[in-house]
Formats: sequence, structure tokens, C-alpha cells
Amino acid sequence: MMKKIIIAIGSIVFIVLVLFICFFFVLTAPKFTGHFSTSTYQAEMENVNFQTEMNYGKIDGYKSAASAGKKAIADRFEDSKGGIFEWMGCSVRYDAKNDIYYIRTYHLNPLLKGGAFDVIMQADGTVLAIWGEK
Repeated sequence: MMKKIIIAIGSIVFIVLVLFICFFFVLTAPKFTGHFSTSTYQAEMENVNFQTEMNYGKIDGYKSAASAGKKAIADRFEDSKGGIFEWMGCSVRYDAKNDIYYIRTYHLNPLLKGGAFDVIMQADGTVLAIWGEK
């Protein structure tokens, strides 16, 4: 009888853990959220505080843009790095006319310092603007 209870509790814990991990990966998966106009963010791209000379290699879609954007955020905002509960969700928008990506990342854990981080990158991997709440 005791053995059946332990197996039942273990099974429930295992199922809950698997569901949590699946849900977490769905939240952190990059999402393409449509198109945008670079002109909307001209002020950010001209702001000296948002400029950098970083380059993250050729971007060939929203998933590689998300990966490059997350690397740029980690490089620019050192103290935003962390463990599993500090992984970031990400949405990507694209300006087809100028071949530019807008990547917005955000912490999934609301108890962490900081909030959203933004990167505007050319398709060649050049960061045009980067800013965020540190």
C-alpha cells in the first residue's frame, strides 16, 4: 500500500515537472510578431547612449535574430546574465524594406531587476541600437 502511494506521488511530481519545463520552453521560444518601420525608431538609432560597434554575424530569420539579440543583451548588460529562471522571452519584428530586425527581450521572472531590453540589428549582424532597463 505504501509503495503504491509513493509511486503515485512520484508520478504526479514527474508529470508536473515535465509540464512546467514544456510551458517554460514555450514561453522562451522566440516569436515573430510582424513587421515594423525603422523610421519609428530613428531617435533610438541616433541616440549616442544606444549605439555600439557590436556585430553578431549574418541573420537569416527571426530565430537567428532572437539568438543574436539575446547575445547582444548579455554582452551589453553584464548583470542581466543568470541561471535558468533568468532566461528571457523574445519577440522579433522585421523591416523588409531596410532588412533590419527589432528584437525585444524580457525577463520571465518578475522578481528580477530590470525589465525589457531592445535591440535593432541589420541583417548582417550589426547592432544599430541597443537599450533596456537595467
